[in-house]
Amino acid sequence: KQWYQRRVAITAGGAWTRAVRKEMTRRGWEDGHFIIHVHEQWGLGHSTQLSCLANGATGIWAGLCSEGAALGHSDSTTMIMNMIRLGNTAVQKQYNCKALRKAARNITKITTEVKAFGRTPIYGDRALDLVFGFIFSDPTAKSGFDMCEFFGLEPTVRISTMASPEMILLKLNNVFGESDQFNLEIAAKMKEQILKNAADERKEEYNSKVGLALLFDQAGGKMTPEMVDAVESEMKTSAFVDTLIAEIKEEWDEWDGRDGEVDNKLSFIHFYNGFMAPYFGCYRCEDSQKGLQCLDMDNDGGIDWEEFKFYLKWAGREYSNVKNKKELLDKTFRKGLIPAMKDELLK
Repeated sequence: KQWYQRRVAITAGGAWTRAVRKEMTRRGWEDGHFIIHVHEQWGLGHSTQLSCLANGATGIWAGLCSEGAALGHSDSTTMIMNMIRLGNTAVQKQYNCKALRKAARNITKITTEVKAFGRTPIYGDRALDLVFGFIFSDPTAKSGFDMCEFFGLEPTVRISTMASPEMILLKLNNVFGESDQFNLEIAAKMKEQILKNAADERKEEYNSKVGLALLFDQAGGKMTPEMVDAVESEMKTSAFVDTLIAEIKEEWDEWDGRDGEVDNKLSFIHFYNGFMAPYFGCYRCEDSQKGLQCLDMDNDGGIDWEEFKFYLKWAGREYSNVKNKKELLDKTFRKGLIPAMKDELLK
């Protein structure tokens, strides 16, 4: 038995099943059920069980989720969904298959008191992710079985160096809604920016609202007030960073009003003198003027506090180990604002 489990089952399970089924048929037991139960050990549990089903087994003895002794077992949810994917229609008549994913997730939580491991096939959190621009996950690929469509769920697009422009465009529309600015041209530029950041050894993330918005901005897009509002709820910073931002706001308030009106907005010249001068050589230089335009998201001829605070909060979130407001401002300009401003300079 031990030799069988270790040396044979992973390669010959189907052959053994076929042999037993032939013997059952030869002896007149054609209507007999042949139920199998496979535990995991070498990562081949599901394939072994599918092989057995394809070679004469009539069913499986399994739970809806894979929880079980040792590494667990080959579960009903994964088997049924694979059968549907391969064209089996009979199981859909017997079971409410569209409820399988939710049921497996619930049973896992009840059994273990925690959610299913994120990378669990079919019912893990990441099972519906679109990650690479390949046939199995590219939203533009129309052939094959669509698990998201089957379950009536929206796919989660994961942006990385492997994402296609089509996937990036889908992510933009899913996160921020449709916009005239969102098209394949800007999505292709965002893909180029991702590769450039990687080549420059800049470890950025692009799947949060904040990360996606900044990538869009760096690629030459113009962040709208709606985009800023959308990411505001996700910009969570530590109490210490909030204190640093408050200190910077005090400096801001000192400059505010020098144009004759206290309105939480600085003129270009006052913003340059107060915050931007250490990073740009002169106020009237073309690069400084275009950089300031990049920050003027609502095109009103000035820099709003909320526009500036967006980058401060991003820097505090990405570089939470800053020690003082000077370091926070430095990260804000060098890692956030200056890369975005460079895109404005290239226009």
